[in-house]
Amino acid sequence: MEYIVTPSAEHLDVDARRLAEHPKNGSRQFPDGEVYVQLDGLDSLDEAAVIHAGQPHPNRGLAYLYGTLALLDEHDVTTRVAFTYVPYSRQDEAFYDGSLNYVRSLLETVTRWYDVTGVYAVDPHFSHREWYRDVPVETIRAFPAIQDSVEMDDYVVVGPDLGAVERFGVPGFRKERETAYDVELTGELDVDGRDVLVFDDIVATGGTMVDAYRRLREQGAESVQAAAVHGVIDEGVRRVRNTFDALYLTNSVASEWASVPVEPLVERALD
Repeated sequence: MEYIVTPSAEHLDVDARRLAEHPKNGSRQFPDGEVYVQLDGLDSLDEAAVIHAGQPHPNRGLAYLYGTLALLDEHDVTTRVAFTYVPYSRQDEAFYDGSLNYVRSLLETVTRWYDVTGVYAVDPHFSHREWYRDVPVETIRAFPAIQDSVEMDDYVVVGPDLGAVERFGVPGFRKERETAYDVELTGELDVDGRDVLVFDDIVATGGTMVDAYRRLREQGAESVQAAAVHGVIDEGVRRVRNTFDALYLTNSVASEWASVPVEPLVERALD
């Protein structure tokens, strides 16, 4: 089996094929924004695993992913897919009338339309949803790898909100979101005099994590460090890094602040 990385996953340190550039314009994208998908050596390829990261360009990335899967399907290549970060992860319910559970639709498209034999995802945001049980996706847990990097001997793990409570079974605050950047957390956690690690799956704007830091300090935490799997928005990651005493972040999405590699986790799942 050979690995293929889509353009958004090329930051990963894996021995993998990459999509080729257009032979005339030397690019994988046309001036009008359309993507170009070409993979050399298809005749010698029998089995492949496509590794895809859903950020930083989720829409363009999906075009590359769908094109790559269609190309492999046309050449009868047995294919699996590994998402280091699943795009549209936070659209995991039809929150309003007439809206779409986009990530469920995306996963159903990948598993049914392209005849993919296996799908893997690093700590998907929607793993606590009821519908996730009906989608053939294997979860890759990154938190143990993050814990191996933590430079504290005795600490308590908490989540910033009830979403983390549901996903990871750790204590957390109740949350009221005012804007994309501003949230208000309420509740008391037993952290007085303790070193605390605040763990969440996604850092987007960073508002929830930053308010969790403030609340924990007010409640007597000795030190407060942050850990997250997916650094989705650079501005938010920077905000968290500048607030907390330390940040442990995987490279599921390309980030200059990533310090925990997911490549061994993905390769182990695909073996």
